[in-house]
Amino acid sequence: MQPMESLTFGRFHHAGFAVRSIDEAVVFLRGALGAMPEGELVHDPEQGVRIQFVKAAGLRIELLEPAADPSPLDAILKRGIGLYHVGFEVNQLNDRIEALRAQGAAVVSPPKPATAFGGRRVVFVMWKGSMIELIEGSQES
Repeated sequence: MQPMESLTFGRFHHAGFAVRSIDEAVVFLRGALGAMPEGELVHDPEQGVRIQFVKAAGLRIELLEPAADPSPLDAILKRGIGLYHVGFEVNQLNDRIEALRAQGAAVVSPPKPATAFGGRRVVFVMWKGSMIELIEGSQES
């Protein structure tokens, strides 16, 4: 494993928001921020969610809606949390996971392919109460 200092963390990819209805959220964000959908609605059975990306003011927002019962979003929506996670695209995904673990982060959802990212693996880690999604870089080395 490479030391954390030698790994480039990656680039900001998106902010993920848990919503009960993607359709309602898109209408709201379009009216409030001029947001426009980016790509098609995606159903990810592995993650148990439906996903729609929107762009607003140069920011990519991922809207996540439950698509399974139970859904990994149930507890978050029950607590009324909107901002669910911040996503970063990283190379050397396995090394990055180990470096974050060494810094006290806990893996809450192990790496698995994600439909929304063309089958690239994603992992969710919790660090000091914040959820971070790491998306495997398209040029994984």
